[in-house]
Amino acid sequence: MTSSRAPSRRWLAVLLLPLGGCASSGLSPLSYGVRHVPNTDSASILDVATDALIELGYEIDRVDRTDGVVTTRPIATTSAYEGLPHATRLSSPSRLRRVAQVRVVPGPDVTNVYCRVAVQEQTTEAHRMFQTDHSISDAPGHTAIDRDAATTTEQNTVWETVRRDKATERLILEAIVRQTDSTSG
Repeated sequence: MTSSRAPSRRWLAVLLLPLGGCASSGLSPLSYGVRHVPNTDSASILDVATDALIELGYEIDRVDRTDGVVTTRPIATTSAYEGLPHATRLSSPSRLRRVAQVRVVPGPDVTNVYCRVAVQEQTTEAHRMFQTDHSISDAPGHTAIDRDAATTTEQNTVWETVRRDKATERLILEAIVRQTDSTSG
């Protein structure tokens, strides 16, 4: 039984489609901690951000001066679930790490400094356990290359972001703003 409501549902879907669109991981206060620094040279703020990360115990992995991005090497951590309900903790110990990224975006009046600290959990074994579920055949005909023999352990390790560490983001941003104030003042 088709009713006269079917065309209206189609129109509703067409009208709501732009609202549902694809989610982007653009720079936003929802995905990054943000501080506004009085408009100074963005290259010097990038240097200050690099120094602040090093002083806080991070090792720098990459500095992209063209895009204004500093990325750190992962740091092993054990306190990723502090403050979370007991039900979210896993019964078996898991390997966790933190990776920090700072972005410097110059604006007309202020320079925006974005920081994101991702807490990641190693999920390699879970991915391997379910890897055969995605194959077409039940026959174990995988070659050594199919079983990761031609790649390194680092290349085969799977890390999934569990959450953001907003407290550490604030700590990094405060250090950057404090150092920027002391160098400009």
